[in-house]
Amino acid sequence: MVKIKLLKDYDGRKAGETCTVDSQEDADLLIEQGIAEKVIDTGDEPIDPAAMAKEIADKLKTELIAEMKIPAQPKPNKSDNPYKSFGEFCMAVVKPDEKLYNFQKATGMSESLNPDGGFLIPAEFSTALLTAMKAKGQLAPRCTNFPANHNLSLPFVNITSQALSWTGGVRIYKPGEGVAKTGSKPALAKANLVLNKMTALVYATDELIADSPVALGTFLTTMVSTEFALTKDEDIVNGSGAGECLGLMNAPCLVSVAKEGGQPAATLRYDNVAKMWARLYNPSRANAVWLINQDCMQQISKLSIVVGTGGGSVMVVNAATDIPQRIFGAPIIWSPHCQTLGTQGDIILADFSQYITLTKAGAGEMETATSIHIKFVEDETAFRFVVRFDGQPWWASAITPKHGNNTVTPFVTLDARE
Repeated sequence: MVKIKLLKDYDGRKAGETCTVDSQEDADLLIEQGIAEKVIDTGDEPIDPAAMAKEIADKLKTELIAEMKIPAQPKPNKSDNPYKSFGEFCMAVVKPDEKLYNFQKATGMSESLNPDGGFLIPAEFSTALLTAMKAKGQLAPRCTNFPANHNLSLPFVNITSQALSWTGGVRIYKPGEGVAKTGSKPALAKANLVLNKMTALVYATDELIADSPVALGTFLTTMVSTEFALTKDEDIVNGSGAGECLGLMNAPCLVSVAKEGGQPAATLRYDNVAKMWARLYNPSRANAVWLINQDCMQQISKLSIVVGTGGGSVMVVNAATDIPQRIFGAPIIWSPHCQTLGTQGDIILADFSQYITLTKAGAGEMETATSIHIKFVEDETAFRFVVRFDGQPWWASAITPKHGNNTVTPFVTLDARE
């Protein structure tokens, strides 16, 4: 039994009346709808407002972290960081205290002391944001990443055909006795990666920070890390290459398979996915995944191949959430970064180990800061987040096999069916 106090007339009872409900679930539902509030039974013990507030805040933090499925924020090093949570730090920004200035203290010139009211977010909380971002991203964690402090020029073998060399330039000769050996060399190219800036600027009212510091810390961690993670994945697929990643859909190495003759608009056929699989670079089959827009789900689920007098499903359907659905053994990712059904890019077959990314090395992977003065007259605090990121396929073009006419690549899509 849970004791509640009605805030509105409900079920024949008047507002202000105290009553009990059978379960905590029923009480939570009424509280969530604003019909009632929970009555805390303190018995004969005197009420300690500070202890009560701490108990409620701790419970809220635990429930939010569990519900949002984000990693718990690391415990800060007490010798360096005096704040117990991101929310407590947020409160100190609005109402600066001695701890905040001691935390920023420097003996000489320092970037961390901003006379206009800027404060660096402690490294522990920045790390929590990064950890959550990596957990939410589906594509960036699959790529081959290079952490660096500066822009990066990365050499790679520029192979376009295997007609004369399997590996792109180095050739094997079979000279007769006494015949001089013939030299060869690899054809190299450079991938130029730039630490492009991605930013998020979030405003929070002073009332929100003061009234719910723990919830705000969890909320900001979830919102900012999710937005960065999904933006990275979007750029990896669709980026233009101008001030952002060169997405695989705009890369010269992309192969787009033609639709079938007479194929109706907005459809997918078995021959489509079979031909896409045939154009995938053979060593990439071990790492390849299918990226498919959810609009295609009905079409994909109906794909079948004739087996004897019946038919067999092309997609392996699994009920367990930890076992992905598959086509030809490669996992399916139902991706929001693919185009809608019938548009080029609605289905993509990709080996992301052949896509390279560049991130800022070390603690500088995410720059974080806050200011109380940007929106001072509106009673809002600004939280700034900056990530440096770039990426592109590790292939300059698709390659023509030694024995075959159709080019192969780690990145395959399907022409539009409009």
